[in-house]
Amino acid sequence: MSDDDKIDLESWEPQLPPSDFAERVLGQVRAEEKKAAPVDVKSKSRARRWGVAGGAAGVLALAAALAVRVTGMPDAQGEAIAKDRIEVSIGSRARAVLEAGAQVKWDGDDVVQAHGDVFYRVEPGARFRVHTPAGDVEVKGTCFAVKIRGEGQGSKVEGVDMEKRDVKSGVIGAALSALAFVAVYEGKVAVSHAGERVDLGAGEAAQVGNDGVKKSGALGEGQKTFDAKVAANAAGDAPLAQANENLVAQVSEYRARLEAIAAQKLELEQTLKNTEQKLASKGDGSAPKSRSDFDLGTDDWKELAKDGTIKYMMPCKRPGGWVATPDQLQKLALAPHDGPALQDAYAKSNQRLWSTIKPLCGQAIGSLEVAEKVGMSTCIHLVLDLAQAKEKDVANEAMRQVAEIRAGLRPMPVPNDGMSPVTKMFLALTGEMKSFEGDLAQSLGPEEAHRVAYADGMCMGQSTFGGPGPRDGEKK
Repeated sequence: MSDDDKIDLESWEPQLPPSDFAERVLGQVRAEEKKAAPVDVKSKSRARRWGVAGGAAGVLALAAALAVRVTGMPDAQGEAIAKDRIEVSIGSRARAVLEAGAQVKWDGDDVVQAHGDVFYRVEPGARFRVHTPAGDVEVKGTCFAVKIRGEGQGSKVEGVDMEKRDVKSGVIGAALSALAFVAVYEGKVAVSHAGERVDLGAGEAAQVGNDGVKKSGALGEGQKTFDAKVAANAAGDAPLAQANENLVAQVSEYRARLEAIAAQKLELEQTLKNTEQKLASKGDGSAPKSRSDFDLGTDDWKELAKDGTIKYMMPCKRPGGWVATPDQLQKLALAPHDGPALQDAYAKSNQRLWSTIKPLCGQAIGSLEVAEKVGMSTCIHLVLDLAQAKEKDVANEAMRQVAEIRAGLRPMPVPNDGMSPVTKMFLALTGEMKSFEGDLAQSLGPEEAHRVAYADGMCMGQSTFGGPGPRDGEKK
């Protein structure tokens, strides 16, 4: 690319993303997008299976991650390989969400993305570059996505320049049959290929391939055209399918090894617990805690209510409910015939929580379909984050009131009592363990149900949301 063809990044003054970035981007994500088949990118093989990547999921994962506090300085150099979706810090001012099958390596503000789908969020500053088999992406601060379909030498996307606003774009390509798709949701993007340049605005899309850069109109129609072209290229690509089968076999092997490690960990934890109990019974050491830190009573909630802190534990989400193995049932001191009752209690808990949180999440981001794709964990963060961004005082007061309700300092609100989304969500989360115990008690009895619910070895998630502090004029 000559100096005359270079994209003038300096003329696009970077801007800080608006405070409602998450809500505005999520509201524009298309409702349906095919899911990419997970592959193990550890292999250096160039053969890949074509598919449609979950780019929207990357946007959503990053939006949820905006609330995460990162401690310490990230490494200036590094590498990340994703078997499942992961999030990493790149250099000093970028975050990236890697979908399954993605691989990146970075040195400061220079990134090499070997393959896969990656969403980047770059803070304003100097030029930030992503080098791919298809070409380079240059920004000064923005949010964008890069998709790669096929690796190798071929026609090249020479540059993609983006203004630092709420922008999402995809750049794919590099082999003779490879394709690139660039979609712009906000801001301005310039796509260059072999001396050809196309400028895109919000709501526009383009395809990049060995036939140059083609503007494809609106996002929806552009995506359909791109998907059709990818599907056509995939037909008859038997060598790629065979290579991908080999990669899938490697993934299965890695997962089997991880499961073996997890089983060893569980066994060691049980051995440690038994040893601690023996030590306590002899009076030679301190006794283990008599109850879980998340088995909260009224007095515990009174302490939490002083600053509005929210703590809860909930059964992990599994399709059809968590299924305990015979060894796990034995370590829980349960009989084999108790397994179905345990699985049923998990399934009911998942359905009960999701029936409350999904509508709240859909209302917050403007799409029930997107909420379904995001899942429960991310939705919890989105509901709180977007509520705080919209009316911080209202969201903070809701957290204080939930803690006070659980402490018995405030009556439980009646249904349809004008509760805020944050209040509804945290009341459901903090009350779920009681409902879960109630389901277990139908077959185990109340006391045994409580013991099992908080026993080590159960599949549970635990969360603590720091409170906003006491109200003005109140002492902590």
